[in-house]
Amino acid sequence: MITRLAQLIDTVPTHLRLNRVARGEASATRSDIGFVDVGDAIVRFRRAGSNGPSLVLATDPPVPLELYDQLIALLASDFRVTVFEIPGFGCSLPRVGFRFSLPRAAASVTRFLEQLPAAPHVLAMPCVSGYVAVAIANARPELVSRLILAQTPSWADGQSWLRGRDRHGLLRRPVIGQLALAALRRKRARAWYQAALGTPSLLDAFTAATLHNFDQGGCFCLASGFQDFLRDHHDLLKPVGQQALILWGHADASHRHSEPKGAASFAPNAQLACLDGVGHFPELEAPAAVLTQIRSFVDKGTAR
Repeated sequence: MITRLAQLIDTVPTHLRLNRVARGEASATRSDIGFVDVGDAIVRFRRAGSNGPSLVLATDPPVPLELYDQLIALLASDFRVTVFEIPGFGCSLPRVGFRFSLPRAAASVTRFLEQLPAAPHVLAMPCVSGYVAVAIANARPELVSRLILAQTPSWADGQSWLRGRDRHGLLRRPVIGQLALAALRRKRARAWYQAALGTPSLLDAFTAATLHNFDQGGCFCLASGFQDFLRDHHDLLKPVGQQALILWGHADASHRHSEPKGAASFAPNAQLACLDGVGHFPELEAPAAVLTQIRSFVDKGTAR
């Protein structure tokens, strides 16, 4: 009960500014931006390309859509590409009472996928949001043809990652965590990029884009996620039948204790592609190399 009450600290403000954000600057920073209403949240997305399989990628919070220009341009010649911000992050704003549990996150993303054309989709979700992709692939296999998981740890390694990101347990304390992050999120965003990027030259650009996203009304409900999403996987992470590609950047200091192929515990048909000199954001730090990996992965699946 206290967790749900604490989440109101995040969702009441996002609910109140939802319509303003959907009609404001966040809707027009790029010509390909759109919003989809999934009931308990709105989802901000970008879409490009008109040929090939549907490739749907989630951003890696707090990275906003605006930092995906180069990746989208590269992918659009081979795929019908959609990039979206996960509800509770960026300008995908939850309505009041939104729950940040894994089942609710999976349900919201499922409703988003149902509204996209050209299913089934190659679904790419990074880090612990990869758990959402696994849950959807199990529950709705007709929506997901293949999985791409970047920096997604095993569940056990995900718990260790959580403790490393919140060493003093501040963000995991209901109410206190939400209030603390509301006060510190601008500072914490830069600190996170400093810890996670394997490409230091990107630090200023990532930080500036994220802070601008906050200024546009974007949210960063990390405390609610830590308190709910990573508390229990609700038996949703059963092994999937789809082929999977695990992308792993070796220069990610935040995951230095994680096993690169940890996601194979729930994606047994996974192949692993490790990238040296790349940190927590392989698709943004090395987009050309990631495109090569995705092309090869999807082409092999098509051939089969």
